Amino acid sequence: MPTPRRCLALLAAAIVLCAMSLAAFAHEVPDLSRKGSIQLTMRQGTTPVSGGSVTLYRVGAVQEEDGNYRFVLTGDFAGSKVSLEELQSAQLAKTLAGYAGKQGLTGITQEVDRQGKVSFADLDLGLYLLVQNKAAKGYQKAAPFLVRVPMEEEGALSYDVDASPKVEIEKEPEPTSTTPPTPTDPRLPYTGQLNWPVPVLVVLGLGFLLLGFALRRKSRHG
Repeated sequence: MPTPRRCLALLAAAIVLCAMSLAAFAHEVPDLSRKGSIQLTMRQGTTPVSGGSVTLYRVGAVQEEDGNYRFVLTGDFAGSKVSLEELQSAQLAKTLAGYAGKQGLTGITQEVDRQGKVSFADLDLGLYLLVQNKAAKGYQKAAPFLVRVPMEEEGALSYDVDASPKVEIEKEPEPTSTTPPTPTDPRLPYTGQLNWPVPVLVVLGLGFLLLGFALRRKSRHG
């Protein structure tokens, strides 16, 4: 029969196990009173690219339910009627960017500085769309993408999000030359040179030869 001391030890062990289980399955709830920020660096490979601009749109608001949170479309984007279940989808970001353009929605636009950096501060929590409407000279526009504020990183919520790994831009392709090669053979005619006198002179020469032959033959028979 278990002794009282042994029962207490078993009870204490059960309490510790329960506490550990609760800690493992607990979800950190966003503090809706806080503000957030987004920083990113425009780059090609490891090289920062300056110039151009980036526009930020808030497409989703935070909705908390039973300790979990999700995003719901804001008023400006409610008409798009898209689902926010697959936030990693490139097509979702592209669809929302197209909707913003067609509806003429206004976002926050920031110029890319000399270090290729763009920062958006004092942001309400939510889901944000970043669109590069103006590319740097010699580069293509970066694809639109979504960023969550806050973002879960290593089991904790980060309110200051670095979105740099999402940004990768490509150079514009080199233009194909359409200039025709310059002729090097001096015997080749220049553009616009008139060649019609040559056959005319040949015909006239043959005519004079025939006329001379006929006159000579007539003089002999005369």
